Amino acid sequence: MAEATRKSYTICSPHCGNNPCSFEVESNGEEIASFRANPRMRIKPCIKGFQLPDRYHHPDRLLYPMKRVGAKGSGPGGANRFERVSWDEALDMVAGGLEAAKEKGGNESVMMYHYSAQHTLPGGRDADPATIMRLLNMWGGAVQPYMRGSLCWKAFLGASDDVFGHWQVKNKPTDECEWIVLWGNNPVETGYRGLLQSLQAAKKNGCRFIVVDPLRTRTAERFGEVHVPIRPSTDTALALAVLRLMLSEGAPDEAFLRERTNAAFLVNTDTARFVPGADGAPLVWDEETASARSFDACAKPALSGTYQVNGAGCRPALDYLRNAAEPWTPERAARECGVSTEHVRAIAQAMRRGKVIVYYGSYQRTVHGEQAVRALHILNIMAGASGGVLRHGAHAAGFTSKTAHGTGLVEVMTDRWAVANPVKRTIPTGRVGEAILNPDSYGGPVHAALVMWGNPVGQAGNAHKTERALRALDFCAVADIFMTPTAKCADVVLPASTWLERCAITGGMEVGSTFYHLAREMDPKHILLYSTGAMPPRGESLDDFEIVCRLAKKMGYGAHFPWKSSREWIEELLEAARADARFPWFRDVTIEKLEAEGHITLDIPDAAPHWDLATPHGRAQVYFEGIEQHAPAHFPPEEEQNGSDYPLQLLTPKTYFRASSTFNNARKLLRHGWNVATMHPADAAVRGIESGDSVRLRNDFGESAFEARVSEGIRPGVVHVPAGGLPEDGAANQLTGDALSEYENATFNSYRVEVEKS
Repeated sequence: MAEATRKSYTICSPHCGNNPCSFEVESNGEEIASFRANPRMRIKPCIKGFQLPDRYHHPDRLLYPMKRVGAKGSGPGGANRFERVSWDEALDMVAGGLEAAKEKGGNESVMMYHYSAQHTLPGGRDADPATIMRLLNMWGGAVQPYMRGSLCWKAFLGASDDVFGHWQVKNKPTDECEWIVLWGNNPVETGYRGLLQSLQAAKKNGCRFIVVDPLRTRTAERFGEVHVPIRPSTDTALALAVLRLMLSEGAPDEAFLRERTNAAFLVNTDTARFVPGADGAPLVWDEETASARSFDACAKPALSGTYQVNGAGCRPALDYLRNAAEPWTPERAARECGVSTEHVRAIAQAMRRGKVIVYYGSYQRTVHGEQAVRALHILNIMAGASGGVLRHGAHAAGFTSKTAHGTGLVEVMTDRWAVANPVKRTIPTGRVGEAILNPDSYGGPVHAALVMWGNPVGQAGNAHKTERALRALDFCAVADIFMTPTAKCADVVLPASTWLERCAITGGMEVGSTFYHLAREMDPKHILLYSTGAMPPRGESLDDFEIVCRLAKKMGYGAHFPWKSSREWIEELLEAARADARFPWFRDVTIEKLEAEGHITLDIPDAAPHWDLATPHGRAQVYFEGIEQHAPAHFPPEEEQNGSDYPLQLLTPKTYFRASSTFNNARKLLRHGWNVATMHPADAAVRGIESGDSVRLRNDFGESAFEARVSEGIRPGVVHVPAGGLPEDGAANQLTGDALSEYENATFNSYRVEVEKS
């Protein structure tokens, strides 16, 4: 007798900025009869989520635990060779490998590497304080590279903190802008849920757009009335030129600068430090009394001039910003940035009636990306387009959260189960290869690594170096859905299940939570999404949560992980959430309701914008006392790239078709022909390259083969390949180094290549 059709729900929640999304599944056993977006979703998912059925049935799925046999790197292409083992044997090896490393070098020599391949509870990265890190911390701890630096957006986070003390910055409402400048980001592809819809509504209302990007992206094609094809890594120079034009006519709102920023703080011309008063607070120059006074006791502080205070010369901070911008005439910026003077003036004119969308665009994944982020935020400040920051806890609701999109579920989980990590050693996410191969670089040797929810060989810079490092370890275990480039370096590989097979819960927003602050005009609601485990597990694959629970028993901590299933853990979490007075919106949430609907809207008060900034003096900063460059500074691209032997600038931005390395083997998406190397006709012609040719991109870090696409939509001197990828299909990170920016962000867009016809 045929099985009855079952309707259930699943989640797609990769690290794509648009997470999470809910899908309705109708199934018969292992067959999927229907797969569609959950009808309760107001904004529908992107194309990636619709690949979940293919991931479930993918012929390359890891279905059984595997162990390395033979010498490391003795398999095809330098990979390891593997044979199937039982779960008991595999987990015995994991527990033994970690324990041996601990005996040899202490817990500081054990690394738990994860990134953000899955944002779900309990079988995903968001739950690590209650799952894998709880286990490892009970055992004595481990090094967590995720806690230091970033592959994606630490430059944006750190530089935004410098200016506002937070990254969720409220800007002028989109529907009040005559112009919006989309600078170095591509929301048509990477802000698909929420930001794209917000921009579409603004365009319908008559808003006009400038797109600053070396590529004529889908965003430029759809929105760009003016496309500014900037030379890569010159964004700060262009921003300073725009700032110079804005300041030459006077700041748009000098009262705002005095009240909300540190523009009036007096800076000692010898020390470049703020001039302190008796209470240690910075002084300003009072124009009415012609004397220095505390900034909070002065009605009209000066914004320009040279003064004497206690025998020392000093000037207001805004003068230093003027000085930084002054050399950048439109003509000089045009030469440096490869644009026209009309482009510079057009942006300045637009800023008087609009805003820049400051987001973690490609400009911040460079050696000096923080400079550009600070400069773009300051443009919005000067334009009067900044309205404070968004985070819960600044209003009467009493919900305290660092972010405005949090639901409180993670706080409940952390309070209930988290155990502090005794290991204080840190390693940057983007330099695990360096840390392993050169033990003195980050505080000592690393002997063993456990990898979950991440793929450092496929995600981090300098892929070949990372491969060498993982094979140099005494022990490495990887849990994943596929035999990734990282898994090929492991001693033990554990088969993880897909979202379709997991019982999971996650909180989020109706729009992408990481750009919620940019799409507030849509009035997005907080949501909970739930996956019932719509499909039976294939082979012997397990949810990561069950892997952790089984490993806990092997390591002697089984009593602390008593759950029989993810569902049981989620029920306990929801019971705790319902009883938590801080979060009344969980009061009526039950697992039965989640199972029936898959998607629940939570009645969480909106985060009100406010100006109680977490900056040193509670004001937006246009002068940075504690940073070497006190005002944004441009560094010529030649200073950050890997030599003149390679004439083409490599750009590797995010794409609509995959999230980091997740979905990189989705064959239906690859058939769209997007994973190609795009070149300008002038660069292609001198190399005898035409569209459709097989080409080899190479530099000192490695090489990778792609199909060529020749297009007028990219500026000369630049070659574009999308971020992520598999070596056999073309992978950008085989061509990038592991240099880090000021806040230890990966610098994927700071490298040069040569392109040759294969």
